[in-house]
Amino acid sequence: MELKATSLLLLMCVGIIILTSNEAGAIPRCCLTVSKKIPREVLRAVTIYETQSKSGSCEIDALILHTRNRKKLFCAHPRLGKVLKKLKKKPKRA
Repeated sequence: MELKATSLLLLMCVGIIILTSNEAGAIPRCCLTVSKKIPREVLRAVTIYETQSKSGSCEIDALILHTRNRKKLFCAHPRLGKVLKKLKKKPKRA
């Protein structure tokens, strides 16, 4: 009886870890809305960005912006990708 209870508890713990882990891909992190206007300071702080496609598990097309401080993700309109590329190409002024 004790073995069944231990096995059930272990199975529940593994299930909770899988369901709450974004790294495992069990629950996708999706942007629900997008901003068309993102401040330039935020755009300059972007280190990487991901493209979210509505053909996948998410409902809208978006750019997920990761900034230097990594505390907050920004969801931007896909057209801002062109602005990001231009900002990254510009040499920084002293």
